[in-house]
Amino acid sequence: MTEPVLLILFPLAGSLFSLLGKLVPAKRVCTALALSIFAAMAVVLFLQLPLVLNGENLTYALGGFVREPGISLILDGPAWLASALIVLISLMVAIYSLDRPEFDLRYFFFLLMLVAGMEAVVLTGDIFTMFVSLEIIAIAAYVLIAWEKSDEGLLASLKYLFLSSVGILFFLLGVFIVYRDLGTLSFAVIAERIAELKTDPVVLGALSGENRFPEKIGSILQGYPGRSINFALAALCVGIGVRTAFIPFHTWLPEAHAWAPHPVSALLSGVLIKTSFFALFRILAVFHAFHMHSMLMWLGSITALVAVGWALAQSDSKRLLAYHSISQMGYILAAAGAASVFSVPAAYTHAINHALFKGLLFLAIGHAIHMVGERNLFRIGPLGRRSPLIALALLFGALSISGIPPFNGFVSKQLISHALDGSPAYILLWLTAVGTTASFIKLSRIALPGPKDISGFRRHDSNHRHSAATVIPLVILSVLVLLSGVYGAGYTRFVWRLVGDPSVTAVEFPALFKVDKFTDSLIILLLGIALYFLVMSPVGKRVAKRVSGVAPKLGTVLTFFVFGLALFSIAAWR
Repeated sequence: MTEPVLLILFPLAGSLFSLLGKLVPAKRVCTALALSIFAAMAVVLFLQLPLVLNGENLTYALGGFVREPGISLILDGPAWLASALIVLISLMVAIYSLDRPEFDLRYFFFLLMLVAGMEAVVLTGDIFTMFVSLEIIAIAAYVLIAWEKSDEGLLASLKYLFLSSVGILFFLLGVFIVYRDLGTLSFAVIAERIAELKTDPVVLGALSGENRFPEKIGSILQGYPGRSINFALAALCVGIGVRTAFIPFHTWLPEAHAWAPHPVSALLSGVLIKTSFFALFRILAVFHAFHMHSMLMWLGSITALVAVGWALAQSDSKRLLAYHSISQMGYILAAAGAASVFSVPAAYTHAINHALFKGLLFLAIGHAIHMVGERNLFRIGPLGRRSPLIALALLFGALSISGIPPFNGFVSKQLISHALDGSPAYILLWLTAVGTTASFIKLSRIALPGPKDISGFRRHDSNHRHSAATVIPLVILSVLVLLSGVYGAGYTRFVWRLVGDPSVTAVEFPALFKVDKFTDSLIILLLGIALYFLVMSPVGKRVAKRVSGVAPKLGTVLTFFVFGLALFSIAAWR
């Protein structure tokens, strides 16, 4: 089956078209060819959907070997879902970038290289190709974050490059240990050999004290392959954790998302950090790391709550959204760590929904900043009357991320609640929902009706007529945010068929639109309003000013990193 490799070759071909545009005068033709790549990728995914829904894994072996020494690419249910998300959000970002003169063909070259790297991460069947693909992503993202060449953007890109480089070194160390001790790079073979080790009579004898476990792998700790393999698992998780930006690996994200060009911010938050999450899910499944689930659930819940506190303190509109990216990643991590039958479907559903509403929010806020020339949400001014499209897009995004029905954020948060099934960690997520609501009430001031004339608007935007390149992504994302909520039941069943446990045949999905669910949302909304007024009080503003002014220094960043490494090492060896 050649379809998996086409999802990587197409964006690489598109990047080539972008380079050719530097040599020929037909720039528009080259741009159209580059963007048509997304349509080709969408067609491939659409044609393979029936096969994937039937449980088939479409495999393409580079070199003719399904396992080593060839490179296998696998399009299964999770990979199909991740690929579709990458194509959708990247296409919206590419369209939005068309009418901005600063986004030339070089920009589209790096954009398409980033897409190729993300596709390779979700499709690869071996751990070394994942490492190479993560490096391609890092280089392309570094360039795109610094594209506008502002001082803040350059510093943010350097911080991202520094931390991602440190993280990927640990990932490479994990790859080395796995290959040294298991003799393979293939995910399928790694999973088989770890499963064999767990049931090996010699291993079981070592655990009972009857035999000594062979020196070739190391000592056993509570039934897992050995200290070296456990450390490899920790190193791999830390390397990916830096890219996913949950606490304590989050320090690069606020500046990178805030100071990147507006469409790049949408891409970073919408799919880049999700791609790393999908890779983390694969690593945990391959290593049978069920013993780490409890730690991941609590780490995700703490990430969600702490990050929303930082978001509440922000006056910079894009930094507010950036901290909410960290917070919502906490939701996804907590869902994945819940270790219930709904864990993975809930995590994937919220990852998709977050990509839709956060991409919408970043594009809408970005256009508002472009119109007014101001980032401070208290100085942007109410735009509801001057730009109803921006106001409506912001409103849809704010209602969705706040978990208000019938938008898609409500659906995925109900699934996460069902996955946690009364765990004490859910209390932290419930409190996070209150903070999220308060934060987006604060941001939604921009969407309010305002005076007809606002002196802060730029002269070249005085007519406020949005181009098609601006309208199309905002309308499509707004419609998707609403429809995936209204038709949440069918949508969640579709996700389940792609990523759910095939051994579970009888699944009882939670009823989404019930009176008690609406009541809970109403309570969260009322508490969010109360918290908003508290934050906007004189005392709240003073506290917010102090919190927002705190910026971690390099020593603090490294301390966070070391703490995260120790945490994952302890959890992996437990």
